[in-house]
Amino acid sequence: MNPYDVLGVSPRATGREIHRAYVRLARQWHPDLNAGSAEAEDRMRAVNEAWALLGDEDRRARYDRSRPDPGFVPDDPAEDEFDPQSVGDEPYRPPSGIQQRWSAVSSAPALLFAAAVVAAGAGFWFESTALVGVGVGLFSLACIAVAMVMLTALVGARRDEG
Repeated sequence: MNPYDVLGVSPRATGREIHRAYVRLARQWHPDLNAGSAEAEDRMRAVNEAWALLGDEDRRARYDRSRPDPGFVPDDPAEDEFDPQSVGDEPYRPPSGIQQRWSAVSSAPALLFAAAVVAAGAGFWFESTALVGVGVGLFSLACIAVAMVMLTALVGARRDEG
């Protein structure tokens, strides 16, 4: 018989839980408390054998490795909320307004970088410190815009996750 069943514990039980179950059953079926009972002797023998196997960590580990793995069994498949039939064949596309707004926001850093390069290049070409300053300012704005786009994407992803 399965020693886990004899002690009334789960195979995932801790050593402490196994010990508690052994002590409880030993008190219940001990021959001194059940004088002359053949059933008590048989039960106590089974409890002692189960404890000898499961009470020793090395022997328990060898026993567990020798048992076939039952695999994953869900608690209650009826409670599973996901219905694979509800997923269509079409890929997900966000509503058009969101997509247009997102593409405008995500392209802003690229446009700012391009404007910064043009302004700085023109400033160097025409030796105008004012244009170089504008280029540096646009570059700074582009860096801030990149950070804002990334933060917006992260916040949106977290909000979508729930």
